[in-house]
Amino acid sequence: MDKGVRIIYKLHINKLFYKYLTLVTLYNIALGVWSGTIYLYMKNIGYSYSQINLFLMIFWLCTFIAELPSGMLSDYFGNINVFILSCLIRSIGLFCLIFAAGHIWILLLCAMLTGMGDSLFSGTLDSWFVNKAKKVNSDFIVKNSFSIANTVSTTFALLAGFLGAQYLANINLSYPIIIGSVILLLPIFIALNEMEPIHLEQFKFSGVSFSLSGNLSKNIVKSNKPFFYLSWAFLPITFIVAGPFNQWQLMFQANGHKIETGWILIGVNICGVLGSGLSSFLNSRSHKIIILIFLSFLMAITTVTSVSTSYKTLAILFFLMHVLITSTDEVFRYTILHNNISGNNRTTLISFNNTLNAGANLVVLFLNGWLSDTYSIRFAWKSLAIVGFTITFIGYLILMYKFRKKETT
Repeated sequence: MDKGVRIIYKLHINKLFYKYLTLVTLYNIALGVWSGTIYLYMKNIGYSYSQINLFLMIFWLCTFIAELPSGMLSDYFGNINVFILSCLIRSIGLFCLIFAAGHIWILLLCAMLTGMGDSLFSGTLDSWFVNKAKKVNSDFIVKNSFSIANTVSTTFALLAGFLGAQYLANINLSYPIIIGSVILLLPIFIALNEMEPIHLEQFKFSGVSFSLSGNLSKNIVKSNKPFFYLSWAFLPITFIVAGPFNQWQLMFQANGHKIETGWILIGVNICGVLGSGLSSFLNSRSHKIIILIFLSFLMAITTVTSVSTSYKTLAILFFLMHVLITSTDEVFRYTILHNNISGNNRTTLISFNNTLNAGANLVVLFLNGWLSDTYSIRFAWKSLAIVGFTITFIGYLILMYKFRKKETT
């Protein structure tokens, strides 16, 4: 290829990448600005813990239902078109939350719209960027594009979350949600000139492919038994993590006090990054099931300790330790899952695992909400952590028996 042509291709792809980076960053800023206060807002307008968890359950249910069809919709309407639709639906869902006080049906409608918007967004911008870059240069290799975009957008989202929690929410708890809803509309104006034609043939082909993959399910199960054992054994972890993951704002922010969850949000994100790095070290170790048992024990004990101490600073520190260990465990478990997949149906199997997790989340969120309202958040976290570790421990012992002490990698 001529040097001049290569330079032109590179300029085109760089321009495309900056547009992709801008869209991803704006979208993540829109989500980040209210991430540290949304449950505080729902509590402030009068909803109980059970009702807040019902919001989450509907969100998870809609995400689960819409996740699989969203890929086919992207083929039919075009990735950037579905991204625009995602921004619009999620923006409306967030904005309607402002009017949800005293109207449970509006709260549930908001959960449905935000859940649908989240599912429609899944993978759209990434696919759009790669497809467009391939049209410019068929030999284009992604390299570090996604990593750079993730780092930049996450940094800005974290900053937005801090500002939203520490400043905007202290003026009015509804401001982060309103501003997030508005920012979600901004990528639409940038993406409008990238709207794509509809490909009916591609949509039909996707439907056929999905049907064929269903007919192959028996063969997939037979050739991936270790994966299914692991997938089921990992489910009880949800009992330990669901409460802290969804209720930390409500746990550590006292009513009537200045909102300071922005600082905790920064700690959560830092611990998440550190946990992901620590998992890389553990992946090189042997005796993986023993490590999993140890991690689940640490997750449970840090949760129980966090809600058992009367000192707020100490409680937050143990919570952040929980986040660090949870992040380590999550990446560690998913690496093991991927290493136990054989054949060419990796996406199908991971989707199956995600489906199980969504179902487990629905059950645990219901129990967590009921326990929080009936007793307290502290009791809910503590009791579910103990139950979760007990079931997890039994499940891992069964795994050790099934695998006959063989390595799971």
